[in-house]
Amino acid sequence: MQNMRPFQIGLLAAFGIIAMGSLALLATYQGFGGLAENPYGDEVVIWGTFDDSSFTRVIQEIGRVDRNFQVVEYVQIDERSFEEELVNAIAENRAPDVVLLNHEDLVKLRTKLQAISYDNFSTRTLRDEYLDGFEIFARINGLYAIPFAVDPLVMYWNRDLLATGGFATPPATWESLLDMVERLTLRDATRDILQATVAFGEYQNVQNAKATLLTLLLQSGSQMITEGATRYEVRLNTSQSDATRQPLFTTLQFYVEFNNVSSPLYSWNRSFTSDQSAFLGERLALYFGYGSEAARLRQQNPNLNFDAAPVPQGAGATVKRTYGQFYGYALLSSSQNQAGAYRALLILGSAANTTTLATELGLAPAHRSAISAGTNDALLGTVFNQALIARGWLDPDREESDDIFGQMVEGVTSGRQQAGTAASDTIRRLELAF
Repeated sequence: MQNMRPFQIGLLAAFGIIAMGSLALLATYQGFGGLAENPYGDEVVIWGTFDDSSFTRVIQEIGRVDRNFQVVEYVQIDERSFEEELVNAIAENRAPDVVLLNHEDLVKLRTKLQAISYDNFSTRTLRDEYLDGFEIFARINGLYAIPFAVDPLVMYWNRDLLATGGFATPPATWESLLDMVERLTLRDATRDILQATVAFGEYQNVQNAKATLLTLLLQSGSQMITEGATRYEVRLNTSQSDATRQPLFTTLQFYVEFNNVSSPLYSWNRSFTSDQSAFLGERLALYFGYGSEAARLRQQNPNLNFDAAPVPQGAGATVKRTYGQFYGYALLSSSQNQAGAYRALLILGSAANTTTLATELGLAPAHRSAISAGTNDALLGTVFNQALIARGWLDPDREESDDIFGQMVEGVTSGRQQAGTAASDTIRRLELAF
């Protein structure tokens, strides 16, 4: 008999624990109809946009322990055409059973998804076992996705540029970041920017501009988007604790100040191609990107001396926040094998399997136990840390909201609108988008 690899030994132990829990749960579960002789049915197809190599390997490892699991298949779909392919597949009766859902697509795809009753996946289980941000999938009529992983926004920093400017550590607060701008931003006699501190103030050449604005809104205490009995409420400009505070207005004012050529914070303009390329070219000291971007940054410039740090917070902040993209396994209402697919997801979505997959993709696993266990990878440790404070929002449509936020920023930077008017127009446009 061949010696088992550590992954397989861990998988057997995890599988036994999960299987016992799954049987107890499924013994009383009647929500998705009957099962075939194979407990997972004849076929379970999962569509996602992540690279298929890791998923295929983990599914095969499970299949070696539980041969019935060999009916499970993961199919990688191009993110740019995912929605179109899914809609067409549903119409042609060839849709998958499960999609690996980005929470930003929840609102748009909600009518195509099968909510899991709280009688079967309780809110207590969700709150006890998974990070807080995954409650974005918990809606009025049930849970729309079994949590998988989160990709939080972090702050990448060029260690050499900060050291040259006299800074030993990256800024932990926005106040300290503002103090850095004068010493790190290099301008010529005509105030053209030669080296930027932070890429705030523009939209089209800032890769994660919307995520950055949403981070600032979360930190400002915005109520974001709430779900009422019959509709979604756009409350970006309404504070959770201070009725006089306007989070969207103050966020916009802060953000565009870095594009104001007469401001001491002037650090970014349209002359730059993109903030990511400027960071890779060592012309930008701080880059706000998702945790999963680290591997691509290393690949594109192996000589770049960079690290990841938590997103700055207000100096007096008692609650810390950053934005994150939350991923979960969502059942399609069109699936003819919902019971088998659900059972398969309980296995694939175990803490052990989730941690293996998430860390290989540069993400933070959804389980609290995995985050508590930590990681030996220093950069991934920052991703884990930020996952604890990450939150999402109910996005009406990713592309449409991106355009709306872009119009808001550019309306102010072009001089066409005042910040207050631009914020009000943004609220109105988002309400129409829902």
